[in-house]
Amino acid sequence: MYKFKINIDSNEYHKFIENYSTVSFMQDDKWAVVKNNFENILCGIYDDDKLISVCSILIRNLGLNLKLMYIPRGPLIDFENRELLSFFKNSLYNLAKKLKCYAITIEPNFCNSEVSYKEITTNIKCETPINYSHNWETKHNNLISLGFKHKGFIKEIDKTYQPRFNMVINLCDKDNNILTIDDVLKNFKSKNRYYLGSFHEKRGVYFKRITKEEELEDFMRIINCTEQRQNINLRNITYFKTILHTFKEQALFLLGYVDLETYLSFLTNNNGKPEEIADIKSRLKNNRHLLLSASLTILPSNKEGVKMCDYIYAGNDLDLPQLRISTAMVYELMKISIQEKCHYCNLGGVDGSLKDHLSVFKSKFNPIVFEYIGEYDLIINKSKYLLVNKAIPVAKKIRHVMKKKK
Repeated sequence: MYKFKINIDSNEYHKFIENYSTVSFMQDDKWAVVKNNFENILCGIYDDDKLISVCSILIRNLGLNLKLMYIPRGPLIDFENRELLSFFKNSLYNLAKKLKCYAITIEPNFCNSEVSYKEITTNIKCETPINYSHNWETKHNNLISLGFKHKGFIKEIDKTYQPRFNMVINLCDKDNNILTIDDVLKNFKSKNRYYLGSFHEKRGVYFKRITKEEELEDFMRIINCTEQRQNINLRNITYFKTILHTFKEQALFLLGYVDLETYLSFLTNNNGKPEEIADIKSRLKNNRHLLLSASLTILPSNKEGVKMCDYIYAGNDLDLPQLRISTAMVYELMKISIQEKCHYCNLGGVDGSLKDHLSVFKSKFNPIVFEYIGEYDLIINKSKYLLVNKAIPVAKKIRHVMKKKK
């Protein structure tokens, strides 16, 4: 007999996700600590006394007595088991009514497609592992039959809570055996392989992992540089401090540098341009090590099954663009991911058209395009649900206009 419990012990919750395949860091209980502007509830379903399903729920208070229940990249449940899914839906519905939430949005961590970018663009069949889209139609139909409203196969990157389309570097074979870095690179175009590995080593590019709070000042310097250049707002230092302290070893903060003496030696010995040599000599008068790049990757929460790391923040100083530091950063991440026995390295969201600037850069790494199934709503209060769905697009337009006027 199934039992639904809320506020389950965090240690029990975490032990469960450590042994669950294809877990997103967004269903890690530590992510809820980072998203501290939301209320959080850890839920579990037990079959007799055995924990068989969990989810981390974020509850957003929109004001005006409007509350939304949101489950990012979850729940962790067997979506093919309709009986279990029905029990979960009824339990969640009753909890939402009790908490006076007008709706529940879930964002399952499965795909309706996982296809090589090369296959999409050339129509050449490519063999890829299938781990996220297996039996997706059954999962989707079960949710629909139980009253969940699918919000559509949306392509625009900014129209959903999490981007539906992600470019993911494949680090395993079709049987999920972890590849070597050389095996991964074999499938890259030769012109892209050229700028990986020895290209950067010879020029003095290297990376350092941040482990202390005070080192985040350098991280933020690069992030702020990117914000100003792209006219965007990412996160403040307090946010990144929380991730560093909460995720600990899972939070992979990297800084990318160039050793200018090594770079100068390379240029001198390889017929570098006189003006470039003069530039590096001038820079060396101030500092030997030049910081050019920063990134944050969350390493997998699960220790078993299929594992994915997520590259969630990155910034670059465009000084010395000939070093292609952003490419070097991804290569470094690939090596670390393989060391961590990850099956995938998720470079993050892109527009579904695959024509945006993010797609252009990420396509260099011979990715698989993951098309996640998207969002489903379970409506609790229909009148409030309709009100919010009409009001939010208007509010977004007003905010967009106000930003343009600044």
